[in-house]
Amino acid sequence: MLRYIKSALAPNIEPELPPSYFEGMSKRKLSFASSSEMSVTDFDPLIVSAYELSEMLNSQVITSVEIVEAYLHQIEQHNRRGRQLRALISVAPRHELLKIARRLDDERARGKRRGPLHGIPVVVKDNIMTDVKLGMDTTVGSYAFVGCVPKKSATIVDRLMRRGLIIMGKANLTEFCGLKNPSMPPGWSAVGGQCQSPYVARHIAKKKLHWELSAPGGSSTGSAVSVASGFSTLAIGTDTIGSLITPANRAGLYALKPTVGEIPMDGIFTLSKSFDSAGGMAKSAKDLVALMDALMLPTSKEIGTRAPGTCFRIKEDWGNLRIGFTEPTIWSSWRKSGRINADAERFMLQKYEMVVQSLIEMGIDIVYPVELPPQSSLNLDGKNSFEPIVYHEFKECLMEFIRQFKTTKVHSLAEIINFNNEHPELTLPPSCPHQNDLMAALHSSDLKEQVNAARQHLQTAGGREGLDYLFTSQQLDIVVAPGDAALSSLAAAAGYPTAACPLSALKLNGQPFGLTLASQPHTEHILLHFLTAYEATFPPRALPLPLSSVPLQDPFPEPLPDRPIIDLILHEWDTRRFSCSADALADWLNARWKKSGYELSAETICEVLRSNGRIAFRGLGDDAEGAFAR
Repeated sequence: MLRYIKSALAPNIEPELPPSYFEGMSKRKLSFASSSEMSVTDFDPLIVSAYELSEMLNSQVITSVEIVEAYLHQIEQHNRRGRQLRALISVAPRHELLKIARRLDDERARGKRRGPLHGIPVVVKDNIMTDVKLGMDTTVGSYAFVGCVPKKSATIVDRLMRRGLIIMGKANLTEFCGLKNPSMPPGWSAVGGQCQSPYVARHIAKKKLHWELSAPGGSSTGSAVSVASGFSTLAIGTDTIGSLITPANRAGLYALKPTVGEIPMDGIFTLSKSFDSAGGMAKSAKDLVALMDALMLPTSKEIGTRAPGTCFRIKEDWGNLRIGFTEPTIWSSWRKSGRINADAERFMLQKYEMVVQSLIEMGIDIVYPVELPPQSSLNLDGKNSFEPIVYHEFKECLMEFIRQFKTTKVHSLAEIINFNNEHPELTLPPSCPHQNDLMAALHSSDLKEQVNAARQHLQTAGGREGLDYLFTSQQLDIVVAPGDAALSSLAAAAGYPTAACPLSALKLNGQPFGLTLASQPHTEHILLHFLTAYEATFPPRALPLPLSSVPLQDPFPEPLPDRPIIDLILHEWDTRRFSCSADALADWLNARWKKSGYELSAETICEVLRSNGRIAFRGLGDDAEGAFAR
């Protein structure tokens, strides 16, 4: 039965793959602990899970130093160059990462293990503060925060490091977690640029990349893409209303957003105290169990006594779970929006119903279908109930975030808006020329009574009359829906935990789609039970094509700066006198950008100029004075 299920549900995207790819797939089934001949060259960052890396470390066939170097190589090849995925805004300095990895290797050699993820890399979303000693800013994707110094790391970063994880980098995100411009593309930020899905290779190869079919979801975009692209094996994101679950679904990942309030949120930029929570993403449900332990359990430093080692367990049997599956009508709205065609909708429906029927045939306690309240039930008097709450809470959340910096160049929402207006070439490029949401939040005048009424309505519609009714009337442990269903919104309204797991991938472009799960408050262990049993029952997640095997849209990719910065460099070069000196232009531009914290090297500027047909040289002396003559 299990063999049939895995065969029937296996992702069927029919890509043209090199033989090495299928060799890599077969290696996923190997037990690294039992293979004494395993070498570092067999470690593929795109495929390997944290669980498998841990086995390799325990078997002494690899070191944390070698793991870090492999991930750094993958990042250098395809983050800003190569496929230009722009999943990471910043990467910790190599010497610092290797020093941390060596220390963790030494501890392991002495018999000390801080936990199951000792020596394993992780990335964190760039709205989560990391201490200046780690060598990375916390920008929320905005140049207003470049160069600002936090007082300390967020509590969850401290938890991860104390349990032996290595913070590799800070992940790109939708700037200000999406609250800048309502038309801002998911996964775009001024500092990070546009994050791209690694799964859209088929369209890139055919030179017709359709954004609406490849959008990686937001706002925890870079966290999901980092794991899917082999830049890290684990990632931390934050979720307001599906902003962790959606990108995880579109990257073929397992993910969990805990009950709101379950995880300390100090040192983290949030949109709303009512809805936001940090959560984890991983390639494997087993990995996610260990990651959520590290995130949710306090350390000995926090509680003053010996901290518990684990909280969650891996359960590969379904046990007594009673699971409700919703009617998958959500995909009809996908077709209406132009995201997929009728064939793709039928394919998604087929995979969804096959999961349901397989579980029924296995004797699992399934209720299908259960009726999910429509997203419109969350509206009050025909208006979005989330909006007044987020606008009201955002200003207070932002001020709390700013107060946790030791040094900062902006001190309020008004100063951030002014900063953006003063540096439009950096902060308001053609792809996102406005900051309407920030302006709306600044001028928000909703009365406290209106905000409380909206909050009460959401708690009732999402909780008591929504999910609570389903859980009690059908005696359910878990509700399951398609990945882009209204379930994330209903759970966010009630503050309930949600999770994501991979289902399959579209033939159209290879992009994954998945399932969204919700359970009652403080029942994260039930969601993890479902995920680990699901992983043991169904086929492995869909993989992207090997990054280096995909032809780029442009065989000569642009230099590191984004297009608006390139245009500015060329404009200043063409309208001022720099006597062919890239150094002179670099000095002049960096002086102009000093307040923003943005800086380009003379080498990069020279590369931009030469690749765009200008005659430029290095080391001809500073002619900046002449630059101001026109």
